[in-house]
Amino acid sequence: MLRPFLLFVYIAKIFVLIQKIEGTTEYDTYFHVFSKQNINKPITILWADTTKWLKERSFQNCSIKLIAHGYAERWNMDWRWDWVSEMKNEIINNKMNENLCVIAIDWEQGAREVNFITAVSNADIAGQHLAEFIQNNLIDPKRLHCIGFSLGAHLCAFASNNYYTISNKKLRFARISGLDPSGPLLRKASIDKRLSSDDADFVDCIHTSTTFGLQEKSGHMDFFPDGGKSSAEGCEKFINIKDNDETEKRFRIKRFLYSRNRKENDTSEDMPKKSILGKIRDRLGALNPLKKVFLNIHAYIGCNHLRSPHYFISSINQCSFRAKLCSSWTDYLSKKCKDPVDNDLTYPRMGFYADKSNPIYKVGSGSFYLKTTPDKPYCTLSLSSRSEKESKKQTSLKSKLKKKLSKVLPKKIG
Repeated sequence: MLRPFLLFVYIAKIFVLIQKIEGTTEYDTYFHVFSKQNINKPITILWADTTKWLKERSFQNCSIKLIAHGYAERWNMDWRWDWVSEMKNEIINNKMNENLCVIAIDWEQGAREVNFITAVSNADIAGQHLAEFIQNNLIDPKRLHCIGFSLGAHLCAFASNNYYTISNKKLRFARISGLDPSGPLLRKASIDKRLSSDDADFVDCIHTSTTFGLQEKSGHMDFFPDGGKSSAEGCEKFINIKDNDETEKRFRIKRFLYSRNRKENDTSEDMPKKSILGKIRDRLGALNPLKKVFLNIHAYIGCNHLRSPHYFISSINQCSFRAKLCSSWTDYLSKKCKDPVDNDLTYPRMGFYADKSNPIYKVGSGSFYLKTTPDKPYCTLSLSSRSEKESKKQTSLKSKLKKKLSKVLPKKIG
């Protein structure tokens, strides 16, 4: 493990040196838009564009899910776990058959600043770009659900607040989901400097890491799976990536050395130009053995932090993460939680369907706890089994009511 880690450190130092040589410049924010009509090939729109969005009919009536990546990430990661793509696919193919559009927010140029303080400022700039894009393209903010991981969670807050300002303090986003909102330099910060319950009509957060994430309450519903304190089971395991075919491995090396073609998804004329650093990273990402090193280190060091997008993705089509309103993790384990509102129909649920929880939870500031499992999809109860159970319960209630009514109502004559 030591040698791969040293390799990681040396490459990171090279990237820092290149970034210093390139210097910092003003950057643009891009929006890669997906729908059922173009699930694999995004339509890329520059934040200042005021015509392209309005020309696409399929975008005009869909509910919009915005996905904001975090610090030092990109919207289509090749040598890390590409959680943005996985989440996008799960959302568009949701079992509820809702008409949804997904916008992957591309603020890579600002997110990859070595100085984290600068990156936080850049997240605010990206938020301004998003707010202006929404206003200039006449998008109803009540159609918007912004899902942000790490520093991307705060970007969602900045965007909603910027929109609130330019709309003369009339409207904010309908919903923000903070996936382990970034903690470094933002702990104990005032609520106008980070994600809080004031930033949207409904804010739900999943807290999974004490190292990289916030433990402070940040929404109307704050979920703490397994206590939320970097305690997820299974994080000591490394993932394993193998080439099944030696020919494919040789092809990857050849492509790394000689290929100048863009990725299939990078064909849009509005795609941002790659910096020297970006080009080197893309070349390195084509080498699977090196990719394996980075994925393992990334998955190990940030395992608990990364569990938040894992849980959210699993909640879309696979898991029913039922939680309990409780004062602490200790009380949860001791079964001392007191929640008179909890029931099998509007129970508090973590993840994509948190907005289906009882309205009382959604206007409060409660802490919710639950247990997960060590392996994917991290749950014991699936959405299908939960819906079957609820359906049976509703049927049972109807039959009981029918029996009671039959005793009270007069019988038919003749």
